Order: sequence, then C-alpha cells, then structure tokens
Amino acid sequence: MKNANLSFKGQIPFSEEFGDIYFNTERPWLESEFVFASALDETWQSKDSFIVAETGFGAGLNFFTLCKKFKNSPKKLHFVSIEKSPIKKEDLLKIYENLGIFKAYAKKLVSLYPPLISGIHRINFTPNITLDLCYGEADQILPELEFSADIWFLDGFAPSKNGSIWSEDVFKQIARLSRVGTIVRTYSCAKMVKDGLKNAGFLLSLKEGYARKRQMSSAVLEKKDENLKDAWFARCEPVGSANGKTALIIGAGVAGLATAGELAKNGFKVVIAEAKGEVATNGSGNHCGALMPLVTKPGVNLGRMHINAFLQAVRFYKANLPKSLIKFNGCIDYAFDDELIKRYASWQDQSAEDVFKFDESLKPYPGIFIKEAAYARPKEICKFLSSNFEILFNHEYESRAYLKNGKISVKFKNKKSLEADILVFCTGSKSSEIFKGYDMQISSVRGQVTHLKPVLKNELPLSAKGYICPAVKGVQVIGATYARNEICDTPKDEDNAKNLSDVSEFFDATKATIIGSRVGYRSYSGDRFPIIGALHDEEFYKQNYKGLFWSKNKDNNPKASYEKNLFVNFAHGSRGLGTAILGANLIIDLVLARPLCIERSLFYELHPARFLIRKLKKGLK
Repeated sequence: MKNANLSFKGQIPFSEEFGDIYFNTERPWLESEFVFASALDETWQSKDSFIVAETGFGAGLNFFTLCKKFKNSPKKLHFVSIEKSPIKKEDLLKIYENLGIFKAYAKKLVSLYPPLISGIHRINFTPNITLDLCYGEADQILPELEFSADIWFLDGFAPSKNGSIWSEDVFKQIARLSRVGTIVRTYSCAKMVKDGLKNAGFLLSLKEGYARKRQMSSAVLEKKDENLKDAWFARCEPVGSANGKTALIIGAGVAGLATAGELAKNGFKVVIAEAKGEVATNGSGNHCGALMPLVTKPGVNLGRMHINAFLQAVRFYKANLPKSLIKFNGCIDYAFDDELIKRYASWQDQSAEDVFKFDESLKPYPGIFIKEAAYARPKEICKFLSSNFEILFNHEYESRAYLKNGKISVKFKNKKSLEADILVFCTGSKSSEIFKGYDMQISSVRGQVTHLKPVLKNELPLSAKGYICPAVKGVQVIGATYARNEICDTPKDEDNAKNLSDVSEFFDATKATIIGSRVGYRSYSGDRFPIIGALHDEEFYKQNYKGLFWSKNKDNNPKASYEKNLFVNFAHGSRGLGTAILGANLIIDLVLARPLCIERSLFYELHPARFLIRKLKKGLK
C-alpha cells in the first residue's frame, strides 16, 4: 500500500494520482451535508443506530460531518469507509487547518490513525461512533466485508478519473452489503453510475444537485439476490439490543473479561462464572507476558489474522488499562534460522514499517522490531478488568438446556444454576472437555514459565527460541515450554533448564538464579487459529451439508443454523493477549449485527464449524 500523493491547489487538496480535487473549493462541508448527511434525515426519528458505508474515505469529510450530527445524540453510528491510498497524517491536519473546520476531529483521527496495512481497522472514535477504515482497492476489500448498510455514500473521485471504484463488480458488492430499502447517495450522475446502480437492483432517482451542480443521484435497493455463497459460514441471527438482557460468561481470563466488557458497554447485564476461586488461574495468570503478533509471510491468513488482532488489542489496552499494567515499548522478534530470516525479509517491500521493520544488523540474530508491541502483567490485567463485574467463583460449568421462555439454563458442578439470554464460553484449555461431542479440534498444551532474579536489563521483550520479558517487581519471566495433552501442575526442573537454554543467547544462564516457576494450560486448535463465533448446530450441519462433497461450489445450500445466543471465544494459544480481544469484538459484532471487525475470509478461518465443514467437503462424514 502507498499513501496518497497529493498537492494543494490553493487550500484544496488535489490528487496527483487521479488528477482530481478531493472536494469543491467553497465550504465543502456544506456539500457533504447536502448530498450525503441529509440521507439520514429520512429515518432519523425511527432509528437508534445507523450503519453508514462509504467508497472513498479521502480526507474524512463525510465522516466528520456525521460526527457533528451525532455529537449530542444518544444514537449510535457505525461508519465503514474504503480507502485505497490513505492521506498522510500531516496532510490531513493541513487540510482542516486550511478549511478552519473539524480541526479537533482531524487531530483525534490522526492520534488513532491505523498503520499502512491492508484490511479492516476498527477505531472506537467516541462512545457512540465507531469507524472501520478499510484499506485496499474497492473491488478487493468489498468482498471481504460483512454487514447490511442502512445508507451508502459513493464519494470516490469522478468516474472519468477513477473508473475502478464505479465498476459493475463494485455495485454488485454494494448491493450484497445492503438490504431492501438501503439508501445510496452520490454527487455523480454519470451514465456508468446510473447503469451500475440499476443493474445491481437499485431504484434510481435524480435529485437537485448542490450549488452549481444541476443534479445528484439517489437510489434505494428494491430487490436483492438471496443466494448465499458459503452458506455454512453465514452469520447467526443477532440477539439485538440489550433491553435488560443478561449475558453469562464462563471463564474469568483475558478472553472472558474482555468479552464481558464489550457486552456490558453495550447495555447487557453481565455475570461471570469462574471454576476456580479467583480470576486468571490458567493461561491468563502469568506475572508478565508479551503482546506481539505472529508474523508470517505477507498474505498468509494466519498472519493476517494475528496482525488484525494485535492492532485491535493495542487500541483496547491503551484505552482501558493504566500504564502501570502494560508498557508499549515494542519488542524484538529474532530470526534464529534461515526460514525465519526469509519470512521477515519478505516484508521489506510491503510498507509495513508502522507495525514492524526487519533489521539484518541486530544481534545475536537478524530480526524485526515490532513497534507497538508491549510487555504486560496478565494476572493484574484480569484483576483490573474484573473489578466492575459480578463474578461467581467456584462455579464450574456442568451442562446447559434451553427453556421455553428462550433463555438458557446453565448448571454448575456445585449444584447451582443460572438463567441467561446469552451464553459465552471463554473456557481456555477446558474447552476440549466441554465440547468433546463437537467436531472441533481443540487440545490442551501445558506450558511452564520460569521466574528469575533480574538478570538482564532489557526494556522490551526479546524473543528467539524462547522469550525474556523485562523485570517487573523484582521478577524476570522467561519461557515457555510446550507439552501437548500433558497434565502436571507441578513445575519441572527440566522445564526450567529448557527455558534457560532457549534464552541463553541473551545472558549467561549459569549466572541466573531461579526464584520460582508457574504452570498453565493453553488451548490450541488443530489449525492454530482461535475458535471464535456463534456455536453451530452440529446435527443441522451433518444433515444439511452432508452432500458438500458434490455441492460445495453451488449457491443454493441452506443457511447455517446455530445454537441460539450461544458463543465461544477460546483456543488462543500463547498469543491470547491479542486474539482474545479480537474475539470479544467479533462476538459483540455478531450479537448486535454490526459490521465484522475482521475480513470475511478470516471470519471463516475462526468459525467454530470450520473443522466439520472441511470433513464434509471431503466426504468424510
């Protein structure tokens, strides 16, 4: 990706790539209000929330115009905008300095501006305004999005200058991401625009244009193709607004507490049930840990998912934690073999410097510096996040059943029970036992970390064969071992020795003093992706998709069926500080029918039914 190449014609930004101005020269915010923002007036009184989508974020003028409209309103705005060439921070600030309007909004956006990485970037702009900036070519990023917009703003450069953003394929995707009744507004009345809207199922009308422009286009979606591609991964029915509904979270680790926070923030009454006598007793309970993504070669789905999760987690922790619990000093991930060197070097031409940068001169190995990585205190983070919730300790999950009133009744091994409208399992390594009847590949992996007297004065985590965190409160953590399906709560001397050996490049291990160890159990999936989303109806899938071996490429398969209002957020492995936050955001997106915070291809990779679907496609069920 590349930033926009722009110049200024007087005070107005001009695209050198497309040979066109970003907006008109005289009070352009008034045109934005007239052409675009006025579309909300048609349903303003009858709706509490709006999903507005846009082709061509540009300088963000339409977004800022809506921010002004929603500023003193309890209504919620979710704004999804596509941008091929993001404007540089300094240019964005200059644009609004020149205009003399929206300067505070521009400054805030710059402070939250995502790095130059293609994909979806979720920004919580204000308590009632969410911005999803989607970086990429329109015809490539639109198929990766998943939502039903109330209103579309088509505001790319003129069709004669940038035809690709007004193509037939783009209009088809706009229709897919709409519902019958969705409104489209654009300044353009070009023939390709009018024809594109009509052919995609929109009823077109021409309205009086702004100022010297004679006409503008307005359209409403009249009909929609209901055939579903990949119907087995279709979204579940949303829960809808909170309205006094109760959410029960099983598990009080990072995943459970982050999910609880998102549900509570959106009005649900949240109760957390924890099997043990305190929070963070398993994988989330370490004294210190590193927040950093798994970096694969560019374009690999596993790596794309981890970068998305990492960036969401960085924003979450910066917004919600005191600085004493997490330090964003960056980290170094060393390439200790030739395969890693090739992997990290492959990013050199990808404009990823805002996230990480490869440096061949690092010692003891070449490596990447990950800019916003952090070292954190997971146990203390869980204590902090849990402070506002009702937590039922010593409540180990036993079973569940649906009641006639639609609620879910959950029984615990202490003979107590609870009813809830929503149930979310954030059960880590216990998930393999709870869901043993499902075709989900989950395993428990024992891990041991070693606590040392401070031995190295590093200010950021260092990772090679093992990792070493900076010392915190007189303890320096190194780790960690991996032992699949092994159960042994007692620390092992040989594991401490292995941990020391794996970080011996950084200090003389013979001079290290071990002062303790900790054992935890991580949950892993069979393909290394977390398992996040609505829990599928296993019997429905086996019955209705048993012919996928022959029909997998057809679009007439029945829509997926799910266990009502039941969600999972687990199998985060050793990078749960990042992916657990992605899980929390994705679940609230599903609950409230919001745009997804991650690309559709990655949503499929996280889907709880993916293992079953792969078997069915191969004719193995």
